[in-house]
Amino acid sequence: NGSAERRNRTIMNMVRCMLKGKHLPKELWGEAVNTACYVLNRCPTKRLNNVTPEECWSGNKPNVSHLKVFGSIAYRHIPDQTKRKLDDKSEMMIMVGYHSTGGYRLYNPISKSIVISRDIIIDELKE
Repeated sequence: NGSAERRNRTIMNMVRCMLKGKHLPKELWGEAVNTACYVLNRCPTKRLNNVTPEECWSGNKPNVSHLKVFGSIAYRHIPDQTKRKLDDKSEMMIMVGYHSTGGYRLYNPISKSIVISRDIIIDELKE
């Protein structure tokens, strides 16, 4: 199917730009694919008469106010229960996606792991 192939090419172009633009490792390609699809499903398309795929599926106009720049620096709050008096109150991570619970998927470059958190501050301008 031509339109499916074209959509796949669009997704892969987005993934390449997302990873290269923020100098992120190729190992995060899966996170980038998920995020690209998430964003595209919330963008109007001519094929659907300028309606978003999400709106066609759910019947509701999607909220996009939570969308942030992929690869942005994020500061994740460390809960009081897991820190001592002189420990840092937050840790620097990289925003790599969205979670179904309303949180964000964050990449920890030190431990090379993904965590999910809602309690974050994202700096979209910082490189």
